[in-house]
Formats: sequence, structure tokens, C-alpha cells
Amino acid sequence: MSLQSNWHSLNGKNGKISAYISSLEPVTETRPTVIVIQEVWGVDAHIQDVVQRFAAAGYVAIAPDLFAVNGVRPDELSEHLMTEAKIFLHSIPHTSWFNPNDRESAILQQPTEKQETLRTTLTTLFGMLDASKSESFIRILNDTAAYARNTFEKTKGMPVTSVGFCLGGALSAALAVQDPKHAGSIVFYGRPPQQNIDKIECPILGFFGGEDKNISNLIPAFEAEMKKNRKSFEAILYPDAQHAFFNDTNPTYNSRYARDAFSRSLTFLNRVTTT
Repeated sequence: MSLQSNWHSLNGKNGKISAYISSLEPVTETRPTVIVIQEVWGVDAHIQDVVQRFAAAGYVAIAPDLFAVNGVRPDELSEHLMTEAKIFLHSIPHTSWFNPNDRESAILQQPTEKQETLRTTLTTLFGMLDASKSESFIRILNDTAAYARNTFEKTKGMPVTSVGFCLGGALSAALAVQDPKHAGSIVFYGRPPQQNIDKIECPILGFFGGEDKNISNLIPAFEAEMKKNRKSFEAILYPDAQHAFFNDTNPTYNSRYARDAFSRSLTFLNRVTTT
């Protein structure tokens, strides 16, 4: 038995979806789905590795490419260019990432031959992160969940869950709001929803870093709102962890917390997909 991991084109209600899918094969029985939701870097090598980790645990793991329009990724966000952009962004202060003037000043310090492609990639990337794009991301995720639940022969009729990181963490929680059939959401350092919390029907598990104040400071209010609406939410706060502590390609990676979070995630997924 071995992992089969490949890119697929899925037919969604709102168009084509490009998705990286991994599962242990050959297995005859249907299995629950874990939708793995990307960080800002897209469905890169790290997210593909995470997909394979959940598949190795016995799930069918699917990572839809949220940056692909009708299943096609813009050339400006190719894997190679995104890798270059990631290296560049990690070389400047995080506060400069979202400041166009600071970002441009840093780009001008790069070799001349790299400046224009870097500028184009970052402009396209941050345009994708505009708040107006979140609805298109949710449509892709809802379509992916429906495909897994109703169409895909490996998962048809089985529970659908999600786990997301940063951008994907926020979207994992948003999927719990949007999808009344969702079995469970795991949030890694993503901003919690602030509206329609009463519509959440599934348990949510969250992992947050104490040094990631922009996110962790939002959790007590969300926790109180979930409790007020009698919803299930467990927040794990690692006091000295920074943002993206699970990503082993990031300088903020923490192996101890990553191990603990993955173990807790598997326990959570087993509970919500077997009850």
C-alpha cells in the first residue's frame, strides 16, 4: 500500500477546480475527507507535504488551488516565482509586506533583472488577498466539499472536514459558517469569523501562537461568542510560538509545537468523523 498524490481537475458548481489530492491505495472503502487550505504561498511543496501527512493517516486529503481561476493558475503565481517571492518577503520585516511603499523600496535593492518579475508577482499575489476575493475562495471550498461529499468515489457519503493555515485557517473557520454539513474545522493561526457564528454546526479546533498577537488577541472574544451560542471550540495557545509555527519551511517553525498540534489534529479528526 502506498500514497497516490496527484493534481486533478474537479468539476465544481462555479467552474473547474485545480486540486492536489492524496490517498493511500489500494483501499476499497470510502474514507472521510480533509480539505487542506493553503497559506498565502499557495499549494506549494509544504502544503502538498501536509496533504500527504493526512492521507497517510487514512484520510483522503484534498488541497484546492485557491489562486487558480477556473482551474488555471496565473503565470505570475507559478511555483518558481512564488518561491522567489517567499524568499524575498522573508528577507524584509513582516510589517513591510503589506506596505506598498516599503515593499517597493526593498524591491529596488534587489538585482535589476529580478525587480520587474518580483514586482509583478507580489502585485498579483497581494491582489489575490484583497478582501473581495474571499467570496471566490469560499466558493471554491464549498464546491470542493460538495464534490468530496457527493461525487468523488473515494469519499462519497463520508464526512468532510478542513484544516487551514494562516489565510487558510481563517477560511477553515469560514467554511464552518458556510457549510451546515461540515464535520469539523481546524484553524492554524487564522483570524476567526466575527459574524454568523450562530450558523456554525461543527466543532472547531484552533492552534495559536502567544507571540502572534495580531491573531491570538482575537481569540478570547471569539471563544466567548462561541460559548454564548453553545458551539464547540477548543483553542490551544502555545505561549512563545510565533506565526506559522507549523510550517517547516518558515524561520518561525517550532518542531515541538508542530508535533503536538498534529497529534491533537488527528485525535480531533478521528472524533468528528466517527461520531
